[in-house]
Amino acid sequence: MSVQKSQIESALSAQLPKDIITELLNEYQHIKQQFFLRKFQPAELNAARFSECVLRLIEFLDTGNYTPFGKQLNTQNIINRISNNTGLPEGVRFFIPQLTRVLLDIRNKRNVAHVGGEVNPNYSDSLLVSHSADWILIELIRNYHTNSIDEARKIVESINEAKIPVIVEVGSFVRVQNTKLKADQKTLLILYYKQPDKVSDADLIKWIKYSNASRYRTEILKVLDDEALIHYENGFCTLLPKGIIHVEKNISLELIV
Repeated sequence: MSVQKSQIESALSAQLPKDIITELLNEYQHIKQQFFLRKFQPAELNAARFSECVLRLIEFLDTGNYTPFGKQLNTQNIINRISNNTGLPEGVRFFIPQLTRVLLDIRNKRNVAHVGGEVNPNYSDSLLVSHSADWILIELIRNYHTNSIDEARKIVESINEAKIPVIVEVGSFVRVQNTKLKADQKTLLILYYKQPDKVSDADLIKWIKYSNASRYRTEILKVLDDEALIHYENGFCTLLPKGIIHVEKNISLELIV
């Protein structure tokens, strides 16, 4: 998103429990990250955790209390109860609970959480998950933001912006579509996309289209290895946990078009 997660948290936390909002936004961010990396199964699992945060929010809006994290939710009871609360906006009473039910059922019934079944996690399921999470978040902002109308509108517009994944595969060739990134950033992004697999320095040179292979190995890969962002040995690179955190904090996984 072109707005910061902290801006959304600030907009919602005055009327809604901050701990739930923080967890909800963390899971929302993970859904978007995994979706744009085409890691559909993790995206759908994050959607279930996102849904559990949403259920706690609507439980709070209905009763003034919510089930603590770590304790089992009575999902259907929460959904049934809130539909009868005529003091709440219709989107919160009807649409958010039903979308939440759908997201949980995708986790339970579409071969995400269990071995077996006829339908594997795929792009269509994850697209539904991603857009449903967008819709729920926008509806919460629309009804419970404490910012000015202009600020709230900017947040909503940022969620609705047309975006494309920053990385695509063309056959066996990996392309970084953000051409403004530097070589070291592209390197980290590709390794993030390919994790936990090792990637050869020859492939990285080819995919990044770096003209001087020797300089790339000494000035890019060696430096990243020295900084413990990657492990570079025998011509192969692996992203380290420090590198994962660096990518998620500093490199956008999507492009606004």
